[in-house]
Amino acid sequence: MLALIYGKNQIAIRNFILKTAQEVKAVSIKEYDLATDSVGVIETTLQPDIFGEALLNVVDISKIVKAQLEKLFDALKRYPLANLVLVSTKYLEVASPIIKVVRAFKGKVVSATVARPTEVFKFLDDLFSKREQACYKSLQKLLEVDNDPVYILVMLQYQLKNVALVKFGLGKKIPPFQLASAQRQAQNFTVDRILELYELLYKLDVALKTGKILPEAVALLATQKILAK
Repeated sequence: MLALIYGKNQIAIRNFILKTAQEVKAVSIKEYDLATDSVGVIETTLQPDIFGEALLNVVDISKIVKAQLEKLFDALKRYPLANLVLVSTKYLEVASPIIKVVRAFKGKVVSATVARPTEVFKFLDDLFSKREQACYKSLQKLLEVDNDPVYILVMLQYQLKNVALVKFGLGKKIPPFQLASAQRQAQNFTVDRILELYELLYKLDVALKTGKILPEAVALLATQKILAK
């Protein structure tokens, strides 16, 4: 499936991505951004998986320009069976060129406006800032309002990505309002530690999806590992 994202409401978009991944039983989620990735790269996501597994490819087209839209239209013509959905957190006119392209390929247009609780952001900031006592308190509050392990795991991966981008000198790819916290948090991790945590979250993701770990144990275990020295 190819999901085109238009808008910057990250909570609503994450909510949609998680829900869709579960519905289509996607084995992986890959994210792209037309602000930095070419349409040619995006076109590869339209190709069916050689093993027949379901994949969810998410492309941020919030900054798409006319030339890119035309190239995307041409790419879609080569894959008429592609499963396409446009997720917009901004209002788009029915006559919008973006909507016309999606409709031309019988794609769905979804308004992503349902937000997840804000407790997750306090938890992420406490965790990656290594505020141990505050972190466990904010985790408890988060679990009281949203104990979805898949959502929490994805948000952990998302914040770790921001920390990694700063550590690798790619902070300009992070939204300005998230950059300062990511820069502060990145001081708590070495490059080697970041790579270890990527492996950890990947293994937890696999274990969760294959039933090898109790769902209610995921958030606490990930928290303990990230806080570890």
